[in-house]
Amino acid sequence: MKFSKVIIKLGLTVLCGQILLSLTGCANAALAVTDPRSLATVTSDQYITRDLTVKYMSSEFESDHVSATVYNHEVLLTGQATSLIQRFKIVRTAKNFDSVQKVYDYVNTSSKYVSTSSEDTYITSKVKTSLFSSGDVNSNDVKIVTEKGVVYILGLISKSQLENMINITKSVDGVKKVVPLVHYKSSDSKLNLFD
Repeated sequence: MKFSKVIIKLGLTVLCGQILLSLTGCANAALAVTDPRSLATVTSDQYITRDLTVKYMSSEFESDHVSATVYNHEVLLTGQATSLIQRFKIVRTAKNFDSVQKVYDYVNTSSKYVSTSSEDTYITSKVKTSLFSSGDVNSNDVKIVTEKGVVYILGLISKSQLENMINITKSVDGVKKVVPLVHYKSSDSKLNLFD
């Protein structure tokens, strides 16, 4: 009896895993229609994000508070390291990933951690609402990250969009500074879907 329950649980776990992978694939395919990145790049970015998140939660970095945001094989590191040695390890860890092409290091070094996550989350949501309601920016074109009131914009945009994005972002209450980490699309046409 116990053996059959184990087999049933194992079967359900495998089935749920397959459904989840299938749904992730469908979601990626749906996003690919409006995302300027290729489907392979979107998937790769998701894997890099997951792997870095797991790595930064390990005992090696347990006293650090680091967040990795990945867009188009580029990693934005924000948060706080307890020492310069830890900061170096954090950056090196991101650079050591095969498909990572660039690392933006915006990690602060301090032995005392002060969280501003709730304020930053609020600012990020306000910036996204303002940007995406302007009709000038697609939500898949950029990723918005806020750390201590500083808003980072990663993405693939047209040159004409940048000035408008910066002005809209600066007008949001609580924004101290805007750091654009963007690349320009040569046209509004989609990049190769299967790169």
